[in-house]
Amino acid sequence: MAAYILGAACFSRGVMGVLSPRKEYSNIGLPLESYAAVTPPPTHHDDPSSGFASPLMYFKGIREVSYGLTLIALQQQANEGGLTTFAAILSLVRFSDGLVVWLHGGDELRYKAWGHWITGAGFFAWVVRRCYW
Repeated sequence: MAAYILGAACFSRGVMGVLSPRKEYSNIGLPLESYAAVTPPPTHHDDPSSGFASPLMYFKGIREVSYGLTLIALQQQANEGGLTTFAAILSLVRFSDGLVVWLHGGDELRYKAWGHWITGAGFFAWVVRRCYW
């Protein structure tokens, strides 16, 4: 049952990222991309709220959707070893995402790294439970 719930959560987060990539930045803890890096810069680049969402946010959304579908598929196929291994990989991904946010989110968003780390710890606890209970 947990695989279906976690799979649906990952799938939903991915859909949110694809449908609203600009908003996803604040959800995950990263600042919007700066127009200062764009050559030539648009005329409204002095407005700090005019940052843009990188197309890479679509990759992130698709990644989350694929994680969710994989969790659900492995559970549906009763592939217990594969599901546990994939959950361990997801734990590492979440810890890594937290590190990226900690290093690149800036002072205002750095606290959001904890959300990634807590999620990573949750996946890790689920892996331990699946291995030893």
